Amino acid sequence: MPQPDDFESSRRLTAQRAWEDANAWLLRIHSGMMSEQEQRDFSAWRTRDPEHESQFRQAQHFWQALNGLADQVRRDSPPAANPSRHESLPRPGSTPLKLGHRRRPWGMALAASLLLATLGFSLWPSVEFWLADYRTRAGEHRSVSLPDGSVVHLNTRSALSVSLSQNRRSLALKQGEALFEVAHDPVRPFEVTVGGGVVRAIGTVFNIDRHGQDTVVSVLDGTVRVMRRDHSIDVHAGSRITLEDGGRVTQPEPVNLPGVTAWRRHELVFDRMPLQEIIAELNRYRTDTVLIVDARLRTQQLSGSVSLDDPVRSLALLQRTVPFRTIQWMPYLTILTR
Repeated sequence: MPQPDDFESSRRLTAQRAWEDANAWLLRIHSGMMSEQEQRDFSAWRTRDPEHESQFRQAQHFWQALNGLADQVRRDSPPAANPSRHESLPRPGSTPLKLGHRRRPWGMALAASLLLATLGFSLWPSVEFWLADYRTRAGEHRSVSLPDGSVVHLNTRSALSVSLSQNRRSLALKQGEALFEVAHDPVRPFEVTVGGGVVRAIGTVFNIDRHGQDTVVSVLDGTVRVMRRDHSIDVHAGSRITLEDGGRVTQPEPVNLPGVTAWRRHELVFDRMPLQEIIAELNRYRTDTVLIVDARLRTQQLSGSVSLDDPVRSLALLQRTVPFRTIQWMPYLTILTR
């Protein structure tokens, strides 16, 4: 007989999936390109389960409220701005943290503006994400075995499309992160299109992290060739390269491979990483979004590791090292401030 914890876990998963589906429907509705068949499909989805209707209404209220707060930002310009064995408490950076509790009445409006501008995608995925062959939700990992013997491990909130033929093995990482274990086949190069470039390998192991505008390619074994526009660079085991949004490709540099693959062990390892980047990583595993509205807090650097299995507890661990206040503004938005 299922235990109470099993029922609660199942209930949360159902609500999470309904929330993500609701936002996908909102995206399609507001695109202005919804067909009659899609309208019928949407009506059927909405009435199929009471949870669908509930989450759709919450999604509508959520975005209406955020749009209202973003309008307020445009009207009022803001002033210048016990761990488990798998975890270690983060260590603060060299700059001491000075606490302050001054109220900023514009903070919530700024949070809404930041969410819409920088983090809205995590709540409102693109059409390209939903059309991908393989997808993972918040906190989900998935391993995909391909017919050629290669294996792709997908991190949370990732999307991958695959096209295999007699002459080519073509994949496209739409978003997120993936570890590729490529089966050797010199006749059919293994190519991954990502971030305006192509990563080619014959038989090797490499990791691609595509979040925001930049793409980081780290090689664990063998060699890959990174091609972009009219030039290419070979990257060998133990090195990484970054494809920047502006078209620039950095030179290969040494990389901490255990840190790169920490997500496979359900860990986040960071070395003098700004708190805003740590929170951005944790957001990939949460069903809500955490925003930092204090500029100095965002740039505070930390070193250590936390578990990705329980991002709520990991946030509490960070709070023990860098004191901050959390404000649960609504079910899907948590604000961090001093």
